[in-house]
Amino acid sequence: MLDIKNFKAVVTNAPLVSIDLCLVFQGKLLLGKRFNNPLQGCWFTPGGRIYKNEEFRTALYRIALAELGLRKIDMSAFCLMGVWDHFYNNSVFDDKTSTHYVNLPHFARFDTKPMVTADFQHDRFEWFDLNEVADGGVFHKYIQNYANWLITRGSKK
Repeated sequence: MLDIKNFKAVVTNAPLVSIDLCLVFQGKLLLGKRFNNPLQGCWFTPGGRIYKNEEFRTALYRIALAELGLRKIDMSAFCLMGVWDHFYNNSVFDDKTSTHYVNLPHFARFDTKPMVTADFQHDRFEWFDLNEVADGGVFHKYIQNYANWLITRGSKK
């Protein structure tokens, strides 16, 4: 793992590869209210970066466990939604350092509501209707894009 100085240098000079988790239950998307930047105070999917020499499936499991407390979950239920760029004018470090993620969002539909717990990055989690997220101006454009994708293509799993 990188120390803070080296991690800031990476964020300043290179994109981060990350995974977002789109959990869907009964037409609703799980979103967390974020504590930190980028996106402090916004509703967003849980997610995190992939570490060097970490396989993406291992990262997916680690993120599900660390951010949601999901221990008993079938990782094969998650499907790749594609490769998405996310650009932010700020970072976890300050408002002057931009962040670029090359994001590999994955989604899974659940027949029973998964029990999730908030981590240190989120105030709380809530389930939001996919149609409201897709149409709602209160949600970040990247989350609106996810919701639209899930509505139009996510049922073809």
